[in-house]
Amino acid sequence: MAAASNSDVTRAVHTKNSDDGNNTHNDNDHNNNNNNHNDNNHDNDKHSDNVVAAAGQDSVARLRGGVVKIFCRSVAANFLSPWQKKAQGGSTGSGLCINRAARHVLTNAHVVKNAVAVRVRRYGDSVRYTARVLCVSPQCDLALLEVADEAFWRGVTAIQLSEGMPALDSDVLALGYPMGGDNLSVTRGVVSRLDLMDYTFSPVGGERQPVIQIDAAINPGNSGGPVLDPSGCAIGVAFAGLSSGENIGFVIPGSVALFFLRGYAKCGSFRGLCSLGLRVQQTQSMALRDFQGLAAGHSDSGGNAPASRDGGVLVVDVAPLSSAAAAGLQVGDVLLSVDGVPISEDGTVTYQGRGFGERIGFDYLVSAKVEGEVLALEVLRKVQAQGTEDEIQDRAAETTKLEVRAAPLEKLVPRTAGVDAVPSYFIVGGLVFLRLTLPWLEARFGRGAQDAPADLQQKLREHKASHDEEVVVLAKVLAADVNYGYEDFSCLELLELGVHEEHASGSPLHVVHRIRSLRQLRCLVQEVLLSLPDSVRPGSPGPLLRFQLSCGYQVVLDASACKAAQSEILEQHAIRQDCSDDLLDLGRGSATA
Repeated sequence: MAAASNSDVTRAVHTKNSDDGNNTHNDNDHNNNNNNHNDNNHDNDKHSDNVVAAAGQDSVARLRGGVVKIFCRSVAANFLSPWQKKAQGGSTGSGLCINRAARHVLTNAHVVKNAVAVRVRRYGDSVRYTARVLCVSPQCDLALLEVADEAFWRGVTAIQLSEGMPALDSDVLALGYPMGGDNLSVTRGVVSRLDLMDYTFSPVGGERQPVIQIDAAINPGNSGGPVLDPSGCAIGVAFAGLSSGENIGFVIPGSVALFFLRGYAKCGSFRGLCSLGLRVQQTQSMALRDFQGLAAGHSDSGGNAPASRDGGVLVVDVAPLSSAAAAGLQVGDVLLSVDGVPISEDGTVTYQGRGFGERIGFDYLVSAKVEGEVLALEVLRKVQAQGTEDEIQDRAAETTKLEVRAAPLEKLVPRTAGVDAVPSYFIVGGLVFLRLTLPWLEARFGRGAQDAPADLQQKLREHKASHDEEVVVLAKVLAADVNYGYEDFSCLELLELGVHEEHASGSPLHVVHRIRSLRQLRCLVQEVLLSLPDSVRPGSPGPLLRFQLSCGYQVVLDASACKAAQSEILEQHAIRQDCSDDLLDLGRGSATA
């Protein structure tokens, strides 16, 4: 969103090694009256403030039992050394009880990220009850917990989620357990903005959803707590604050939370946010609009000259495996509307939630769809005019309607740890090959992976051409005699695997395979190694493995030497096996070129 960069927005989970600071705010700072008002206005404002304050106090007294403190112990994956885990850590956050019958508690996904043990504590209670994580969606930054113990639910009033969006400048109360103390905290504020945000704060962008900005601080530990309106209904779930701004917090709207819960109720999980898989360009330039047939005076395919069309964005890229591509959307089309909602030339639409007039990006119309639902697209497409190559002719434009079935988009480079990005690896001859993922890039090169090699950064912007396509990289080399001379090779894409050996007839045999996945690589290498006798003397004639890497580099290893050295290399580095568990079943992968 325009108000802040991703680096400024911080999660509001409290890790146990965080420094507790003095985050107490004077409520009077939020309730100062304007001295320029006359006495009557001053009295009216004061009366209004008193009414709101009284309503807020009643809501807090009635619902505070439904606001819980969450204690999480977590063990994260280690993308740099994927055969091991990181050290156990601890954190706290907040949550809200939403369904007594189902015994459900709602919180943020990042509060229970990589959880191995979760416990919750009610307001005014000393007991920490065991909770089970039922469903997690990093894209929605929401997680659903189940607390099975009946004792936990005695006397609890469930908090209702609001489907609609709040009005600007409406009063809110943020409840939770932030750093600086152990008891419930209540912060007053107002709704200051409605916008769109990628909840994962991905440096390469992701699917966006509506977000509510409030002028109440969301501090570490507040994550997952409810933000209430004066009636006691939750307008949403607190999840982030702005580190560079004072008293700026961000809230996941109740409509997004209900969307997440409906997805879980439908299939027992949340499949991810839907995307058209497009990149678009604004059409504010009159010259561009004229060229694309959006200006007045252009003829349609029937020879008519309609008035100028308002709005529309130019499609500049379509992912090959996207639902939009399957429906026939093309580069060069102008997208005019989604589900009958007109798109302006800057790519925004009027937000339909409450009709306050705010404009947000049109992509929310897609991300708000459940997988399988149909989207109606209106597209302006140029029709190629007949003529010779030397003739310069205008191309007529016609309006086309397309139906697109909403679906999440598979990424060439997986983005989210524990969802599409898992720490897979394969080791041969001390060469450590990984599947390229954003978590690995950020672990290796820092937030945003801005120092990563340019060719690997470019992969983040490319699309999958087939469902089994992956980017395989040589991450590092575990030094051994078998790989002498290659010890410093790292962070290079693997393009091809060549197997070179002498045929029984004495003629050389060369087979080259284009690498399209980590599983395929292991299958190919294992096929060669398993064909060798169990007792092989290094240096004896045998096949050579040639790994063709990016930037023209190549690694050539003796297959017999690789087989002989494998167990010693793994033992030296305390590695249990030569590959991750997801690659053990060779029968599920193809070793064909």
